[in-house]
Amino acid sequence: MRAASMAGAIPLAIALSYAPASAQSDEEGRAEREREEITVTGVRQPYRGNFTLREIPQAIATIDAAVIEENAILRLTDALDLNASVVRQNTLGGLWDSFAVRGFTGDENLPSGYLVNGFNAGRGFSGQRDVAGIERVEVLKGPAAAVLGRGEPGGSINLVTKQAEIGRTFGTASLQYRSFDTVRAEGDANLALTDTLSARLIGYAESGDTFRDTVEQKRWGFLPSIGLKLGDATRVTYDFEWTRVEVPFDRGIVVLNGNFDTVPRSRFLGEPSDGDTVARATGHQLRVQHDFSDAWSLSVGASHRDTQLDGASSDAETLRARQKLYV
Repeated sequence: MRAASMAGAIPLAIALSYAPASAQSDEEGRAEREREEITVTGVRQPYRGNFTLREIPQAIATIDAAVIEENAILRLTDALDLNASVVRQNTLGGLWDSFAVRGFTGDENLPSGYLVNGFNAGRGFSGQRDVAGIERVEVLKGPAAAVLGRGEPGGSINLVTKQAEIGRTFGTASLQYRSFDTVRAEGDANLALTDTLSARLIGYAESGDTFRDTVEQKRWGFLPSIGLKLGDATRVTYDFEWTRVEVPFDRGIVVLNGNFDTVPRSRFLGEPSDGDTVARATGHQLRVQHDFSDAWSLSVGASHRDTQLDGASSDAETLRARQKLYV
């Protein structure tokens, strides 16, 4: 089912209808109207019966690419801060994404589940998700989310990635220098190989210091997409994900008797010689979509994702068989 918004089109149509005839000739007015571009966005959802939106226990909020860019957001966790129903949880020292939707936290010892283009992609240990390659973030709130993902009753998060656009060639690039000598480079290029085949290449690399002593981070990723048009109503899309995060395992600081100034917040209490903890992810998605009409479509796909988390930590343990804390 497609829900379209025409709020921006109606005022424009009225303005064109009541434009004074003496202001411009018919040919000039026609040329100006042809240059106007109106974008109507829609959301496709699985068929849930003949119910109105108010009868379905759900609410959908969208964080699009424009909002992400305007707020200079780099991580999925930062993007979700813009939604009042989503709050942060324990990220294991910044090694995974963890959040609660409407108070439901899930398993606090595992990363929170989220979807990528409708496929379950939050499982595993792949590091915090970068927003490079994300077109928009959809937050589905309410019990209707229980039918998606891992069944979280509070809601589900769906990431819609940037896809190859058929018949267009364009590109963007950016270079950032931020606090703590952090440098980030990002590129996005869409190439029209033929009239029906396009490839979109997205990559990023980031390296720099942090406000924590002896803690540095490195992140990079390559997120290409290939789109093939088979006729007017059928499209095949393949997405690839290859990311890596390198950062020391950092549990933060200690707080004694409610005093947050027990130690400086910049103090790293781990062992620097342990080295970095490395999170890797390699993912594949293949989707085929066929539009029967403006209201009905069929989408079939498959997804496979491998993640790996390697590292060492010198944290004290309470297990007597391994380490004595008290002598």
